[in-house]
Amino acid sequence: MSVNFRACSEGDLVIVQNYVLSLYQEDPSVMEMTPSKIQATFWEFTNKPQKGRIVVFEQDNKVVGYAIIVFFWSNEYGGDFVEVDELFVHENYRGHGIGTAFFEWLEKTWAKKAVALSLQATPSNERAFAFYQRRGFRAARNRHLMKLL
Repeated sequence: MSVNFRACSEGDLVIVQNYVLSLYQEDPSVMEMTPSKIQATFWEFTNKPQKGRIVVFEQDNKVVGYAIIVFFWSNEYGGDFVEVDELFVHENYRGHGIGTAFFEWLEKTWAKKAVALSLQATPSNERAFAFYQRRGFRAARNRHLMKLL
């Protein structure tokens, strides 16, 4: 089973929007997700690729998942972090190594350009948390805080 990872194109946007909305239904967030937010993210990264990417997971010419990755510089670590902001694999394709292949691709692609990968998981998503731990992710020393503006 071979999977390809590539940048999201405008032609992929409808299926990616459906997947994003599915992610937010399966693993609810505090924030409401809307198609306009997804479109804004697509256009922001299309016009400013140094900020991030939407990556689609393609198998047999079918988009079966996506990830949103965001780049930011860390003074403390002396380099770029690649933040996996969202990750989704269609339920029919879960458990077949696509997530593992994505992280292997991500590490290989960004190994010389970044110092770390980071991500967050909702506390209730134990399956995702266990998967990330198997991939080598550990709790950061500092707590994650945020303030909405």
